[in-house]
Amino acid sequence: MSIMSFKVNSREYWENRFRSFDWRNKGGDRQSFIHAKKYIRFLNIPKDFDGIICDFGCAEGDAFVVYKKYFPKAKLVGIDFSENAINFAKKKYGQLGEFVVGDATVVPKCDIIICSHIFEHIEDEDILFKILIKKCQRLFIIVPYKEEFGFEEHLRTYDEHHYDKYKPERIKICGAGFVMSGLDLIFNVYIKNILRPFFGKKIIKEPQQIIYEFIGKAE
Repeated sequence: MSIMSFKVNSREYWENRFRSFDWRNKGGDRQSFIHAKKYIRFLNIPKDFDGIICDFGCAEGDAFVVYKKYFPKAKLVGIDFSENAINFAKKKYGQLGEFVVGDATVVPKCDIIICSHIFEHIEDEDILFKILIKKCQRLFIIVPYKEEFGFEEHLRTYDEHHYDKYKPERIKICGAGFVMSGLDLIFNVYIKNILRPFFGKKIIKEPQQIIYEFIGKAE
């Protein structure tokens, strides 16, 4: 069945994207890895951290490679509401941590929750925020920063003031990286950027992501 047959961002929509490999074929796995590689050093988590890190909305778990490299002593838990995504995550990275199918209600009490590029897909993000903040000591919400071109899956854009009402402890903007790599990146971005002004085209810049850190309310 076509992806277009499902409501965008519904559970069925994402199950189909993972099952059909559409998500992976469009670079979703690499994007998860690159995003994490870019933001990880700005989380200010000590390298010897040995608590529990929960990746909420982990997809196929590709960020676990980055987390395990930076925090080898941490216990990693990945949660996603897509059963197909979690099945792939277990096959690919089951040796790095635990993967669980479920929504925010199944998130265990933990030290840190990282929610990377999830909130822009959620209709009522306030409900999700209020659930997650009670499950951890530190909550990191990472989303695209001031997207110029909207995606149907992305329901809103984000800037430094988006979560003012929740009083983030810290905000940091950093690069989000390119899905392309190697010669594709060199040719399609860097070389073409030299020529784009001559043809009245915009220079392609690295996308940005914004990190909001909140102090959790877990008891």
